[in-house]
Amino acid sequence: MKTVTRTAFSNIRANKSRNILTGIAIFLTTLLLFVIPGVGFGVVNLEFAAVNQVYPTFHGLYRDVSPQTAQNLKASDRLESMGLRCDPAVMVNETYTISMVYLDETCAELNKSELAEGHFPQKENEIVVSEGLLKAMGLEGRIGDTIRVPYQPITNEGLDYSREKDFVICGMTADSQINEDKKLYSAFVSEEFVKQDFPVTDISYRVYFRLPTVSSATTDDMEEEMKDIAAAFEIPEDSLVVNTEYLAANYVDPSTIPMIIMIMLIVVLAGVITIYSIYYVSMIHKVQEYGRLKAIGATKHQIRQIVLREGFFTAAFAIPAGLLAGTATLEGVFPLMYKIINADKKEDMVITAISEIVKNHKVQYLHAWLYFLAAGVALMTVYLSLLKPMKIAARISPIEALRYNGEGRKGKGTRKGYEYLNLFRLTCSNLSRNKKRTVITIVSMAITGVFFVTVSAGLSCAAPRESAASSIDGQYYLSVITESGNKEHPELEWSQVQQNNPLTPEFIRGIESLDGVEKTEVKPCIPLKNKKFEEQLSLVGYSENYAEILEKGIVEGKVTYEELQKGNKVILSKTALHWYPELKVGDKITFQYSDGNVEKEKSLEIAAIGNYSEGIVNYSTFLTAKSAVNAMSQYNVNDALSIFADKDYDAELEKALVAACEKAGGIELADSWQKGYEEYKTSMSFMYLSCYVFLGILGVICMMNMMNTMINSIHVRKKELGMMQAIGLSDKQLVKMLNLEGLFYTMGTLLCSVSLGSFTGYLFFLYAKENHIMGIQYFHYPTQAILGLIIVMILLQVILSTAIGKSLKKESLMERIRFSE
Repeated sequence: MKTVTRTAFSNIRANKSRNILTGIAIFLTTLLLFVIPGVGFGVVNLEFAAVNQVYPTFHGLYRDVSPQTAQNLKASDRLESMGLRCDPAVMVNETYTISMVYLDETCAELNKSELAEGHFPQKENEIVVSEGLLKAMGLEGRIGDTIRVPYQPITNEGLDYSREKDFVICGMTADSQINEDKKLYSAFVSEEFVKQDFPVTDISYRVYFRLPTVSSATTDDMEEEMKDIAAAFEIPEDSLVVNTEYLAANYVDPSTIPMIIMIMLIVVLAGVITIYSIYYVSMIHKVQEYGRLKAIGATKHQIRQIVLREGFFTAAFAIPAGLLAGTATLEGVFPLMYKIINADKKEDMVITAISEIVKNHKVQYLHAWLYFLAAGVALMTVYLSLLKPMKIAARISPIEALRYNGEGRKGKGTRKGYEYLNLFRLTCSNLSRNKKRTVITIVSMAITGVFFVTVSAGLSCAAPRESAASSIDGQYYLSVITESGNKEHPELEWSQVQQNNPLTPEFIRGIESLDGVEKTEVKPCIPLKNKKFEEQLSLVGYSENYAEILEKGIVEGKVTYEELQKGNKVILSKTALHWYPELKVGDKITFQYSDGNVEKEKSLEIAAIGNYSEGIVNYSTFLTAKSAVNAMSQYNVNDALSIFADKDYDAELEKALVAACEKAGGIELADSWQKGYEEYKTSMSFMYLSCYVFLGILGVICMMNMMNTMINSIHVRKKELGMMQAIGLSDKQLVKMLNLEGLFYTMGTLLCSVSLGSFTGYLFFLYAKENHIMGIQYFHYPTQAILGLIIVMILLQVILSTAIGKSLKKESLMERIRFSE
């Protein structure tokens, strides 16, 4: 066997150029197989590490649990640990929402609630605050100081009348920028405060818990156990809140397994097809060499071993190089990637934590299994690629092997000739010699191209500007301020607001007169009640300007805007089916609603189900004609105002709108196009980066495939080309012929890529639009991406053909004619 090994090694040195090119292909494929899962799992591991650093550690919680049920849960052995939280009151503040919260020791640990200094409240008059909270309340104080706090108790009916109480500061918490941005703070109070100030009937807890788990636990199993426990203790299932992010970071999520397998299959398939194509094209022209060995006595087994070992020798150098390059890539890509993302999302605690983890190398994203996976799959593809050449070399006779050039044989061995030859016919003759090689090259390159076009189509449809536009109807959204159950402010009840609604025609005309406002659309709304539904359902009215939108959005049933105007038919929003799956077309339901201080009833028929953008629906349950909603009440039931401006964002107009709302009172600027745009822009930055890095690596391998095919095609035809030049083929004609061959591969690849990629891209758009993914609403053909692909492929083909032509000129005609002799 030493002779076989030496022969294989000698072949490598004798065919350096071809083996170098094949080695580059194996190197790039190994790099792809290493980097893609490395980045994917690295991102997941980093996010999970950040989640464990930032997120609370409870598995789930039950809301609105009575004290008796909480005691029963605590006595049960089905929970590993359990903590209680109670929100007995809120501080009185017009600008900030400040909750007064009681946490027991276990709940504080599960929520990672830590104090900057001091201790948690124990006495009835002790409280924990922060500097930001004190500032928001207009107070000052340090540990040991007494502050007087106005607050409203939370009862079963809502917010009770305000009270005041003196508290002693026993501890301080740290503030974050998020607290100020969201105008949201929390103060900790004691259990004694809850028990002394509130009736037992008004006390309800949030029960935070961890389940006993094993290493093989899955998130689905744990969620089912939470539901079983809730049922056993008569806790409504909708009271369960699962800490999804924490569970995903620490336990097996079955939903991620198919996704990971699918991504890995795409990577492996791309690697297998590409390396097979390149190695097949490289190896078929070496069969003649093995024919000589067979003629002097080599057995079939020895021939197969020579072919196999030659390929593995090449892989032995290329695969480690690919792994090293992949290691360097992963070491560099994570700091760069999260540096870019963190610049746009500084306020995101998880992204900030990930950046810190990457900077301090707290998480290892280079794993031994990753090296074995990439190397194993690369070796497998090399082996699969060698099967065909091994079979050919070992099967045919020595004489046939010496004459073999990879061309197919048909019929009686005759082939079509031409009375007159030109460059085009010469090109076609070469391409038809080995149709399988030609087809494999185009197909393997086209697979990458189809994937590129599909992803580009998805990214072009997920434009941040349009995603933001789909999330809001217009550029600005004003909403009437209402609050239910606040005894201190009964005027905020919707039944009272509609009797003195600030969203009047005069206010609307004032908004329309502002510079930059093109038009407005007011939407009346009536909250509906029915004993079958715990929450109120909303009925929103739309003007005739929305008639076409409402009718085109119908996905089930049928109704016209004129029928909606009659007042007894409505359209059910498809998004509402997530919360009310029992509703269906044809249902007739009697609802109760408040018309001022009078309770009325209305029977409505669900005539259709409609799928609309987030901005149109805006969490409404039922959609109907504006006139139908107005006819249900004698009062002003205008709830929201959509403002369409001549600019997507106008700072001066936004200030004028805020001022108008403050002057009118009872109205707020609830949303804006600019706010949605910034959110979509930052959330899509990582997606764009990761997708194009992946496509870039695939693209390089795709180009290597064409390069390998053309170089090997020219290499095996050196003698033929030399003879043709000897009888009159000029250097210019030679380069033109090479360009025509390359153009055939390029155009064939582009034709398949653009046609199939456009189809699959449009299918993805339809799916994304139907399921409201990334706010996609309109299809945008990825013209720029496709033009870029065309330009790059044509440029590469021209450069490659020219370079090959020049390399041939370096050899004399006699050297080329004597080639392979």
